[in-house]
Amino acid sequence: MDMALTVEWLLDRADVGEHREELLDLLGMLHDQGADWEQWFEHWTGDAGGHNVNNAQGLKSAAVYHRYNQSASYEGHSMPELSIRRMQHLDETFGLPTGMYNGDEILPDPKTEAARNPSRGIEDCGIVEAMFSYNTMFSIHGEPAFADRAEQIAYNALPATWASPTGGDMWAHQYLEAINEINAVKTNPHVWTHDGDMSETYGLEPNFGCCTANFNQGWPKYASMIVYKLPPDGIVVGLWAPASAQLPDATVDIDTSYPFGDSAVVTVHSERDASLYLRIPGWAHRATVNGVAAKNGTMWKGTAKKGTSTFSIEFNPEIRLQEWDGGAVSVHRGALLYSLPVTPNYTVYAHHFGTDTQSNDYFLKPTSAWQFALDVNPQALDQSLKFSASGYKDGTAPFNHSNWPTEISAMLRPLPSWVVTKNSAAIPPTSPACASGKCGSPETHKLVPHGGTELRIGEMPLAYHAHVAGGPIEASEFI
Repeated sequence: MDMALTVEWLLDRADVGEHREELLDLLGMLHDQGADWEQWFEHWTGDAGGHNVNNAQGLKSAAVYHRYNQSASYEGHSMPELSIRRMQHLDETFGLPTGMYNGDEILPDPKTEAARNPSRGIEDCGIVEAMFSYNTMFSIHGEPAFADRAEQIAYNALPATWASPTGGDMWAHQYLEAINEINAVKTNPHVWTHDGDMSETYGLEPNFGCCTANFNQGWPKYASMIVYKLPPDGIVVGLWAPASAQLPDATVDIDTSYPFGDSAVVTVHSERDASLYLRIPGWAHRATVNGVAAKNGTMWKGTAKKGTSTFSIEFNPEIRLQEWDGGAVSVHRGALLYSLPVTPNYTVYAHHFGTDTQSNDYFLKPTSAWQFALDVNPQALDQSLKFSASGYKDGTAPFNHSNWPTEISAMLRPLPSWVVTKNSAAIPPTSPACASGKCGSPETHKLVPHGGTELRIGEMPLAYHAHVAGGPIEASEFI
């Protein structure tokens, strides 16, 4: 279906003349002769297979096919419905707090394994392909939840796959990135089942070299899908980031420090009146545009008048918990996942290029504690989780591993019964983890943006309470 997307790009942009029908026939053939992604994502059976990167690329297949055949369906579900359902099915079966899913080369077997184990990992190639797929799905269906997901992955999973002793460069990456990662060393045995013993180390090309090449496309493709032209006269801001876009008859400037800041100013210079659509994230329940409430999970619609128009967006995010297996939780605010940073000790085991701080391979071992339960009442988060922001500093690496621009002060209790299994943190103990007196006295720790960590705990049990989880992801209304 990547080839099909390429064919659609050609049909959109080139004068194909007499070849149009041939290209349309090719689109149908690519779907019919390709993997059966509809069956796979609905039932996890069939010929598509569990390779994590193929699944990340195959995510967009229903959206791509929908452009060719808008009446197509599978088991009574339209292609737009199937696109939403496959995101839900991945979350339910293999999902992770970064918006990704477990896939250490191959997706886990949900019948025999803990398929959402936060120590297991997802391949870096899968991360960048999923970002592109979800943005493609948004661009075709206009469903804000897909852009929400692309943003969640881009601002959490992607930057968390890099490590640097100086804090802000991208010389060293992982092959597999885990939510709960207490070391990054050569490990045998290891909790992942389809990759080698170096897969969670950081370096030029640990395990395989594919991610060395592939991670570089993540940011450029993401940046190219921030602003869209919607025929005949519409302008769409689909993602939030500091950006400027030149359209055929307009320019769009987005002034923001998002995802670290909570507001944005969109300035449109247009040669004519144009409809403007602004994505209001699903988590932004108290968002406003120019001081007027804007419904979350929708595309806010306004008018950019001929000349210059300015739109001020306040997202007003709140701290929220997301529940995982055994009652474990992750902590979120806005587009960011907040995790407990585990202080690493770096050991260089190879050098490839440049100065002694450039292209190195590293082993990382923890020098700070990681075994904790989160001591909060899910019904009164503001009593024990305190957000603070020093602010993003212009010119600094956005996901530096120190001097984080935002943090959440949290009350944690030491949990010595949380053990190491196969050289990784075991599956988080069942919540409430401290009810039988197995925890230490409360301590105050800071949780920081997940993307600004190299070792971390991003999913932990609750100390004394049970979390009442929200409902499934729902499709939003595209106005």
